[in-house]
This record gives sequence, C-alpha cells and structure tokens, in this order.
Amino acid sequence: MGEVKWMQEKKYGVMVHYLSNIQPRREKERFSDWNAMVDAFDGNRFADDVERMGAGWVIFPFGQNSGHYCSPNSILDGMVPGSCSRRDLMLELGTELKRRGIRLIAYLPSEMDSNTEEFRTKMGWDLDPKDKSVFQKRYEEVIREWAQKMGTLLDGWWFDGCYNAAEKDFLRTHGWSNERFDYGEWKAAACAGNPDAVIAMCPGAEAMGYAFREQDYLAGEANTLNHKPDGPLIDGMQWHCLIWLDCRWGHWKQAGEIEAPRFTDEELMNFYQGCKENGGAVTWNIGIYQDGQMAEKTVEQIIRLKPQFDIV
Repeated sequence: MGEVKWMQEKKYGVMVHYLSNIQPRREKERFSDWNAMVDAFDGNRFADDVERMGAGWVIFPFGQNSGHYCSPNSILDGMVPGSCSRRDLMLELGTELKRRGIRLIAYLPSEMDSNTEEFRTKMGWDLDPKDKSVFQKRYEEVIREWAQKMGTLLDGWWFDGCYNAAEKDFLRTHGWSNERFDYGEWKAAACAGNPDAVIAMCPGAEAMGYAFREQDYLAGEANTLNHKPDGPLIDGMQWHCLIWLDCRWGHWKQAGEIEAPRFTDEELMNFYQGCKENGGAVTWNIGIYQDGQMAEKTVEQIIRLKPQFDIV
C-alpha cells in the first residue's frame, strides 16, 4: 500500500472534468474539434488558480468514455487515429504543477462500457459480458504507456467505474463486476513510471466504500456533505472524499455560465473541519469550461475560505 501522508500535509485538492463533451461559456466560443479545444487550454492560468486556492493536488482526466484523450498514446492512436490530442496537455500540466509543488493525480475510467463502438471493439470490451481479461490486458498497456511517459510527474490515479454493473441502471451492459480485475497487474501498469504512485478505485457514488483492500486511498465519490470519517480504514487506507461544488461533476448540458456554488461558506467549512479532524482528505470538484477556465465564483469561494482551511 502506497504512502498517502501528503494528503494530510497538503490540506485539500481540486478536480476538474475537462473532457471533450463539456460546454463553452458562450455558444460563439465553441471549438470546432478536440485539438482546437485542447490547444486553447491556458495551463499557466489553470495552475495559477489552483495555486491561489491553496490546493495541494489536482485530479485531472486523461479522458473518460467520449473517445477523446488529452495526451498522445500510441496504442489508442493506433486503434482510433485522432482520438488523442496533438498537444500533450497532461504532460505539460504535470510539469507546471510539479514546479509549483502541487501533485497530479490522473483520472481514468476502468471500463469502456459507454465508449465509442470502435473503441469497445478494438479494446475487446464486448467480447464477453463477464470476462474482461482481454480488455484488461489491452487497457493496461494504455495505462502503462502514460505512466512511463509521466514518470514522477504523476503522483497517483483515480480509477472510475469499478462497479458491480448489475446495480447500475445507467450502464449499457450488466454482466460484469470487480471480479474482472487482476489488481496486482493493474497496479503494476499504473505504477510503471512511479512506484510511489497511489491508487483509488471507485465503486460508485455515496457508498464511501473501497473496491480493493490493497488500494491506497478511498475514491470517496460523493454528491452530498453527509460523509465524515468515523475511524481508521482497513490496512491504513487513506479516507478521502471527492465532492462537486457547482455543476454536477461537469459542465455538460449547454453553453452558458456554470452554476453558482451550491454550498455556503459555513457548510463547506464545517464539512472540511469534520473530515480533517478525523484524518480525512478532501478534493473539491469544480466546473470547467472548454477553454480550461474554472468556474470563477467557485474558485473565489475556495480562495475566500483558504485562511480558515489553513488553520484546521
């Protein structure tokens, strides 16, 4: 199990769902394609805002299941040319954040159930409703390539979609579960560039459970503030909560302003204090536009609360 003391020392983190299907602030600002969108991302502005908020880490996606990724990968590009951006945004962000003493955690789904038919076919996802061993071997090579390229610029992973699929109505297929994983092989791929990288495997929202006892920290996906640690987790696993603060995980619906923060300063402060006093870590999910700018009102809220967060 990896060392996650830095989550205590670094106070809190920030996550964004920067994906190809998010929306611009204004319709006239919509980008023509994925490369144009990624090319417009202002990495310095993003890092400045993260630093101003006092965040100790960033969870940022290589991609999700839209069929587009923000970092070149020879395996994905070989399967579906043009699926990866020309610009290596993840590598650039990792370099800039590391320069500022901010850690980077990569977000990636552990499945391809809702990805494009082309990716599902070429990655072997639909070969068997239950047995995903072919998919895992192919996907591990994708993960390994990114891990080796990023090296110690990548401090961890947050893997989504570690489901018992029969319990999830929103999924396309329902025959698979976490029995599909060889966790040891999965971890070896994810840590190929940094043996100290830490891993969370997310079994779904609100449950605050873990998919594997060997994982390093709790994924902690949450829709509410009703979660605080009530004691040590199994085998020293780090308790962690990831909570969305404005739009529901991402700016998905249509062009326009991202929703205002949904919690008051007092609500956020009480939640944060309850988590930290019991050894927990917190990541704030903040809405982000196509051009890479985070929701200003939410950024301002975290900056405003930073002096109080610092003394907890």
